[in-house]
Amino acid sequence: MMTSEERREVAARLRKAADFDEWLDVIINNAIFGVFGEVRHPIADTLADLIDPTCHMVDTDHEYEDSIRCDVCQMTFNRPWEPFKFCPNCGARVVTRDADGAR
Repeated sequence: MMTSEERREVAARLRKAADFDEWLDVIINNAIFGVFGEVRHPIADTLADLIDPTCHMVDTDHEYEDSIRCDVCQMTFNRPWEPFKFCPNCGARVVTRDADGAR
């Protein structure tokens, strides 16, 4: 059985491969999923998310509440004292985005 760290490494390699082989993703997406309409994520990213599901906590637009929302399950939470490591609702590992929006 794979450890959590090994799963994260495989997912990271898949996400990195998606950056370099974007043209291949387009070909595969069109061949496999063209019948069903546009695919929202490259295949490598989708596989990586199955191996190591991640989410981002985003600020909500509530005027009087200091709350955040999981971008995967859309559940809203009061802002915790310490940042979540995992979403309390869907269990995805919480990651932060860098300056250009990448994971």
